[in-house]
Amino acid sequence: MLRRLREESGYTLKTAGGHLERSASSLSQIENGVQWLRLRDLGFILDRYAVPAPLRAALMTLAEQDRRPGWWDAYKDFVSPEALDYASVEDSAARIMITETTYIPGLLQTERYASALHQRQIPENPPESIERWVAFRLARQHILQAPRPPRLDVILDEAALRRMRGGRHTMRAQLRRLLNEMEREHLHLHVLPLDVDPGTAYGGQFELIEVGTPAILGIVLTDHLTGRWILEDDQHVSQYKAKFEEVRSLALCENASREVIERIISEL
Repeated sequence: MLRRLREESGYTLKTAGGHLERSASSLSQIENGVQWLRLRDLGFILDRYAVPAPLRAALMTLAEQDRRPGWWDAYKDFVSPEALDYASVEDSAARIMITETTYIPGLLQTERYASALHQRQIPENPPESIERWVAFRLARQHILQAPRPPRLDVILDEAALRRMRGGRHTMRAQLRRLLNEMEREHLHLHVLPLDVDPGTAYGGQFELIEVGTPAILGIVLTDHLTGRWILEDDQHVSQYKAKFEEVRSLALCENASREVIERIISEL
């Protein structure tokens, strides 16, 4: 965001550094999140860029939140810095968009379902390691019970609903959890049926987070077996958001999605 604001103000790194009494390399490190920035210095930069008051306040609030201890700090010795950073941003989210092709999304998983996933994905991990992974995943879900929870939009492939994870009892409990969560006003879940061909619109699974209303920050997360990729470039975020809306137009409405989940439960 600081890089975008600088460029919109017509500054290069060199000219902006001259106005801010910083070297171009120092300013570049700040923009890339490598160098720590005091709140007072951030305010000075935003003033120099003539940032409008609402956006300025939002960025200052976000920076203040970044300095406060978070629940994720308890997992610093265990979880990657990227995962911790993502959890902190998720905690500040105004809207979260998820497409999932293989699993029930982590924010909606039951403890038994999450445990079954981790046992299968990395079976060589000791039980205590699996327990901490599951605890970290479940801790992320507290945002759904917050006084002002983020809007959660989920597109869930029917295959993920039908794929057996942890046995029938675990799956029934997990699918019932989805039905219960769908009662929440801020949660919107759409099922993409197996008999629908999404064509090139189907870009796989990802999670897109927006911070602020209107959004001042967008981040895309894509998971893979041994880690995750985080995309912050505006162009990439816009492409993923467009892809999300395209796939949602092919999915079932919420009432029809509920009926699909209820039918799958009856078949288990």
